[in-house]
Amino acid sequence: MNPKIYTEERRGGILQLLREQGSVSVAGLSEKYRVSGTTIRIDLTALENEGLLQRTHGGAVPVSDLRQFIREPLISERRHYEEKKRIASAALSLLSPGETVLLDTGTTMTCFAEALAASAAGPLTVYSNDLRVLETLETKENCALRILGGSIRSGFHYTYGQQALDELGRYHFKKLFLATSALNENGLTVSNGDLAALKRAMIRSAEEVILLTDSSKAGLLDFEKFAGLGDIDVLITDSGIEEKNSGYLKDSIPRIIIV
Repeated sequence: MNPKIYTEERRGGILQLLREQGSVSVAGLSEKYRVSGTTIRIDLTALENEGLLQRTHGGAVPVSDLRQFIREPLISERRHYEEKKRIASAALSLLSPGETVLLDTGTTMTCFAEALAASAAGPLTVYSNDLRVLETLETKENCALRILGGSIRSGFHYTYGQQALDELGRYHFKKLFLATSALNENGLTVSNGDLAALKRAMIRSAEEVILLTDSSKAGLLDFEKFAGLGDIDVLITDSGIEEKNSGYLKDSIPRIIIV
């Protein structure tokens, strides 16, 4: 079986089991899917970062108070929110009036959209494939919004697929504000092949690539690589970045902003 498909199918199965059983354990999932406990923990962390479950010691439970059936958790309820707010605030300083920019998907991008919506920055034209990002910016004055077309990934509120790739092939953005699930000395990785393809196309479409990521992502490895460190022009991260990670980042990325 294609491992890219298997990763997505496994994570979908975890969510289905969680709905049916009310809880799941690392040991039980590891035995069911015949993968290591480390692989299951990576799965659970990825799903938690998307607001689809809540990690516990040795497993996971549904998001508390049944809020997952009503809405995704607020950004402020997610991990590393304070770091993401500082990163978002620093990213605002890189915007210039009149620019057309592209915003990636993810919780850090939603934090950036929140900061942008509350700022005086503009006028701007903002493209994104993330529905939550665009919803956050919808009432901001002097901000024209454009959505990338394509299929919507169920549960993750972003568009992807060939239509989005075709559009990106026709566009040129002054700046791309990019997110990642993991980065190490070998590059940037995510869990989903379709998302990796989309991020590659985003990078090709942009004059300047600005990576926004909190320090918890550094030193990690996910399933599919979509960029090398040399593809990044600016990195904005928080002061929790470890020395062992900051060394290779400084060697590869021209400008690093630590907040």
